[in-house]
Amino acid sequence: MQKFILFLLLIIGVSCGKLSEAPQSSFTPANFYKNADDAKAAVNAVYDLLNTANLYNQSMWVLMDQATDDAEWGGGRSTVNQSKNDLDKYTFTPATATFQVVWSACYQGINRANTVLGRVPVISMDDALKTRLLAETKFMRGFYYFTLVRLFGDVPLVLQETTSLNDLAIPRKTMDEVYQQIVADFTDAEKALPASYTGADKGRATKGAATAFLAKVYLTRQDWAKASAKCKEVIDLGVYDLWTNFADAFAIANKNGKEAVFEVQALGGGVGEGSYMQGYMRPGFDKVNGVSGFGDNPPTKNLYDTYSLTDKRRDITIRLYSATTTPPAPANILFPGYVCKYLDPSATATGEGSNNFPIIRYADVLLMYAEALNEQAAGNVEAYTAINRVRERAGLVGLLPGLSQGAFRDSVLLERRLELAFEGHRWYDLVRTKRLASAMKAQNPGIIVLDKHYLYPIPQTERDVNKNLTQNPDY
Repeated sequence: MQKFILFLLLIIGVSCGKLSEAPQSSFTPANFYKNADDAKAAVNAVYDLLNTANLYNQSMWVLMDQATDDAEWGGGRSTVNQSKNDLDKYTFTPATATFQVVWSACYQGINRANTVLGRVPVISMDDALKTRLLAETKFMRGFYYFTLVRLFGDVPLVLQETTSLNDLAIPRKTMDEVYQQIVADFTDAEKALPASYTGADKGRATKGAATAFLAKVYLTRQDWAKASAKCKEVIDLGVYDLWTNFADAFAIANKNGKEAVFEVQALGGGVGEGSYMQGYMRPGFDKVNGVSGFGDNPPTKNLYDTYSLTDKRRDITIRLYSATTTPPAPANILFPGYVCKYLDPSATATGEGSNNFPIIRYADVLLMYAEALNEQAAGNVEAYTAINRVRERAGLVGLLPGLSQGAFRDSVLLERRLELAFEGHRWYDLVRTKRLASAMKAQNPGIIVLDKHYLYPIPQTERDVNKNLTQNPDY
């Protein structure tokens, strides 16, 4: 889907003149949900929040990668952004702004989804299209709740459209209750979504995407048998495959291609739907079409050195500048490496990239499959086959049989780090495997990760307005 239609489900119309004047036009739930086009526009609005700075056009990068051993500010780089530095150094508090914007964006998406699920069923339209749109909406509601529960733990569970400012002091539900709803939403979506789309519909949620997210839910919950079964279902669909070259997975020409299971859609060209990745992650001294970058998610030397010299992924993921490169890096930057997975040489502004953001690639499914099989029993042949497909594409030799369960586990997590760097997986992986503290200590002994940091704090601004929201322990 090249362009999501921007639409706010609840709009208060106020004219530019006197407040008593009637607006020339306004949409309300009462006069909007009339036909199939209205339904499609409303569902597009559920997706639309993904490609905003509050989620996958910046804030999620900060939470998922910058707050890990893969990226760190300092070392000669500017450290003026307090929120980013607090996350980077684990000095954040409930008042850190990034938590609030992610929380708010997810609940905006959930409310839009709830509105669709409540209002679209009564529209007179093609039944097959209606069924698909409702399945897409359940997929997205499951996605937003999966994001929230992994970041914050217990969260409020709202399943009806918010139509009033009354009775909004909703308490948190347990993680188990939230996960039950997530599984229900993804399962309902999986049953009704098509395996693929054509034309302008490419990029919408598919059956394979719903199944892959169920696999990720079960992996997170350590339900290894269900995780491996769902991964196998994705593999057996026959829809997905690895590109021969690692770089091809990030080529703009290959958006929504055979390796893409679910991507955040982006379209440059001045239509307000471009990606900021190509600008934000590029260094300020490397201009493209006269536009400077910002150097977000600056990779660590720890990550760069973890790649072997023969690993084809390293130089596709990280560009290492120096005093002699063109352009040269400033001498004060101790490790001038920058993310280069997401480049759009045609972009004429920071936010005008046409790069999609890959939330799940087929390589991720293969690595989840390998991990889940190994956790059930060491020596599984299919587990070796799955991980070796990823390794061999990277130019590495395959793992030889005979590894212990622990050694294979370490190999999978290492492969996930190298394959999926800067794709929003590292923090989740370190948290679910209880390795966040040790990984951060190995990268920078000065960063202290405590037990409480395995969940982010509930945003203070939310607790200020909702007295029924409890805080996570020790914040």
